[in-house]
Amino acid sequence: MRREPSNFAGFTIRRSNTMRLRSILTTLAMAGTFAASAMAQTTEPYTPWRFGLHLGANYNMAGVGYANWLSPEDQALRPFGQFIRKVSNDGSGIGLYGGLSALYMPTNRLGIGLRASYDMRGLTATDDQSYANGNNGFFSDEYTFTMDYLSIEPLLRHYLTDALHLTGGIGAHLNLTQTFDYTLDGGTTRTGLPVAPDSVKHGISWSAFLGVGYDIALTDNSAETMWYLTPFVEAGYLVSQRGVDFVDLQGAFDDALSTVTIRAGVGIAFGKNENAAETDSRSSSFFRVTPPEDGIYAKSIVDDFFPIRPFVFFDRNNPEIPSRYNKISSGDRENWAREAQYVSVEDIKDMEARPIKQSDVYYNVMNIYGYRLSQRPDVNVTLYGSDPVEKNGEQLANNVKTYLVNVWGIDESRITVKGLDKPRRPSGTANTPAEYKDLVDLENRRVEFDFTDNSIRDRVMLRAEREARVENSMLVELTTNEEIESWNVIVTGGANVRKQYGPFEDTEMLLDPTGLLKDTEQNNTFTMEVVARTKDGRTLSDRASFSLRRATDDSRAEQFSLIFEYADDDPVAKSGEFVKNVVAARIPNNSYVIAQGFTDNIGKDETNMRLSTQRAKTVKQQLQQELRSKGRSARIDAVGRGEGSIYAPFTNDLPEGRMYNRTVLLNIYPKK
Repeated sequence: MRREPSNFAGFTIRRSNTMRLRSILTTLAMAGTFAASAMAQTTEPYTPWRFGLHLGANYNMAGVGYANWLSPEDQALRPFGQFIRKVSNDGSGIGLYGGLSALYMPTNRLGIGLRASYDMRGLTATDDQSYANGNNGFFSDEYTFTMDYLSIEPLLRHYLTDALHLTGGIGAHLNLTQTFDYTLDGGTTRTGLPVAPDSVKHGISWSAFLGVGYDIALTDNSAETMWYLTPFVEAGYLVSQRGVDFVDLQGAFDDALSTVTIRAGVGIAFGKNENAAETDSRSSSFFRVTPPEDGIYAKSIVDDFFPIRPFVFFDRNNPEIPSRYNKISSGDRENWAREAQYVSVEDIKDMEARPIKQSDVYYNVMNIYGYRLSQRPDVNVTLYGSDPVEKNGEQLANNVKTYLVNVWGIDESRITVKGLDKPRRPSGTANTPAEYKDLVDLENRRVEFDFTDNSIRDRVMLRAEREARVENSMLVELTTNEEIESWNVIVTGGANVRKQYGPFEDTEMLLDPTGLLKDTEQNNTFTMEVVARTKDGRTLSDRASFSLRRATDDSRAEQFSLIFEYADDDPVAKSGEFVKNVVAARIPNNSYVIAQGFTDNIGKDETNMRLSTQRAKTVKQQLQQELRSKGRSARIDAVGRGEGSIYAPFTNDLPEGRMYNRTVLLNIYPKK
């Protein structure tokens, strides 16, 4: 049976949480900002040998002048049976091209290869200048040539980029078929005719070609075997397909049949990747990746013991309680108290924690305290209203008092009102930059609850059934002594998965693996590449592998929030007793704990990141010390999130959000 804390206040929210749209959009935004640097910095695969297939189409254009094509028995059809034109492209046609290929890459930029192909150079030509028709014109006879070759083409390839390349080479072409169909103008067609015996058919022809191609990787860069799809376009010139049937300089110059070919096609090839990541290590030369506990990706039911900040914040120039706070009528209080035991919020569009905690919990602060005061007539409350600008703190406090009296029936004698210029523990200090003065003034425009028995401020438990996020996180730690300016992460593997994170500046980060495992996958292995830029301008890159597997059932987890006040000298130390007596006491042996530090958006980004990291690590040390003293152990990860993180409990656009974000979140995941 699960133990509930003795101070549980009896206010539970249950919700179902699936994959969030905001998480997807955030990932896409991160990918977009990182894409350019990642493409430039990623270690490319190296495949010294590639073997493959190619398939394409030839568009053939040829000059066929000065050739006698008809055999003696067919020459009766026409008296001479030969072309007399000197036009270079007398005919054209389309033919198939396809075969096998091999490529050796001594470097990433240079390749030496060989293709063996079935090569169709056929075309159709019209002779409309050889035979007069007696009407001051010429007969228009049609020749359709079939010319098939076995082509052997040695080639050179030069890569202009990692994918774009030029290819050029020569070819030797063994003739397999050379026949033609002959159609008389206005007459019949003779098919499969042999060439004239006195016109030499060359058994081997020669060519040269030049083209451009682009490699598209079908596997991720870390794969042991790389597959490439390569569209290409080439132009070639094939000569000596036929010799001339008479010996003269003009005939030799014009050649009886030479074909210009424009070719388009696609190749597919594979090769062993010499730069493939090792699959048996989670560590590299300068970073370490720790996947979720036991590599298990799970859904969780999370009990979140959520603290209620005892403040009501007021808008500028308006003493009325803001509309964002949930206000009910006196006739609804019994129903509210009853329904507060089970609040269904399954229809909320954004299932992140922020709207739940803000709208359904914190913004009920007056109702929660009103209900508890109604159950504890022995407890009194003092309302401290403060406003450093308008000086109407007492009026603010009286408005809250009126609500407690009229709605919750709290006797006026139990409520004391005091007006202050500044709160007892104000936000801001003398060193707060002037640019943040307005934000600080709004935080100080508030009403504070102070009870004679602090049990009234007990935490609220939120029970969330959701797709786990934090507990699924991968911890990435830079282990190098190099001075790193920034670093990025690329995770690849599985079903063509590619997910990018960063850039980061801190040496440790928790990364969300959501989306790596597809819905239909139970497990898979992934490769993580870390690309770091040193402060002296160098680039470091290395890889490590890890595995994920989907849990067969939901896990259970607990979450606690440590709230810090503005500019506390040592806020973490002040939370030490709670960490020791409440949090540590609920950590079973061999559990997994994540400490995440957050800040508000007041101050510099780098300062806030450093502060959130230091607080998370200090809480980690507190927990480790307490667990050791009790003879227990747990894996504890600590990471700073700084300001503006998607994981932050609240947004920073309101004073209550900034106060809640001065926190360390502790998530406890018992080992099954």
